[in-house]
Amino acid sequence: MSSADKVGKTGHGQLIASPLTLALLGGNDGNLGVPLRQRFTLGTLRLELIASGRGPGAAALFVQSVEGSGKKLLYAGPVRPGPCGRAQVAVADVRACDTLVVEAPFGASKKKFPALDDVIEKVLGWTRKQLAAARRPILLVDSALDGLEVACVLAAEGIDLAAAKPIREAATRMASLDQTAMRKRTTNGMSGRSAMAAPVISAPTKELRTTIWLAAHRDAPKVITDQAHGTALLAGRPIDPSSATEVHFAWSHAADRTGLLEWIEETRATQVFVTGASAEAIVKALGERGKFLGPPQQMSLFAEVA
Repeated sequence: MSSADKVGKTGHGQLIASPLTLALLGGNDGNLGVPLRQRFTLGTLRLELIASGRGPGAAALFVQSVEGSGKKLLYAGPVRPGPCGRAQVAVADVRACDTLVVEAPFGASKKKFPALDDVIEKVLGWTRKQLAAARRPILLVDSALDGLEVACVLAAEGIDLAAAKPIREAATRMASLDQTAMRKRTTNGMSGRSAMAAPVISAPTKELRTTIWLAAHRDAPKVITDQAHGTALLAGRPIDPSSATEVHFAWSHAADRTGLLEWIEETRATQVFVTGASAEAIVKALGERGKFLGPPQQMSLFAEVA
């Protein structure tokens, strides 16, 4: 699995990722950028990057051996299945496989997330209401990748944006990739119009703009908070009761319990390795084919006495 929020800048060999993910990481040197759904081979393996839905450019890796039994592996990380009717929001593809590796950040609770299209409409409605009341909407996200996705959606609606530096940098890198793609298309005699649409984002000023901020950075600059404003958390996780956040929208980067289990069924995998905060709950729901893949745990030296 590859996404810009999961890969460190050091300590790895060659990366195989979508061109957007590599751009967001800040460079293609020595790495292999492959468009989504374009199959390629490495030695005796046939590979394909497919959309995971985790965010812009995020991908799952589908691997099939071209020799012997032809076993198929899907290494997915967190997935967010559809539907979603907005072109700026990626949703997970699926492939039939024998073995699946998937992350479950959510799923311990049986509570379902509302449809993403509905969540986005509510975010847009709340944002416009704040602006109409001359209040700065502050949208809190958990990562720059989440912020980039939110910015892409809001920018497409004509909403002026400001954001934290990591989100602005992500938009700049996305725009650079967009310009490169346009040049290649024009050189090849194709339309110069690119499928990408990088959002235009400014640094926060006193001007009234919708502001996307990182939830972990609790102390926003005074220029943001010294005027009337409203705050909303956009995330799949629950809101922190101790925070000053006014409203919560379940704009999640990954599936809830029901969505994840349904997507797993679509893969028809006979062996499913699960990691993440809710892995144990999902493994229990899967039964014998589910395997917990997580951090080291203390093992019991002796069998428990009934």
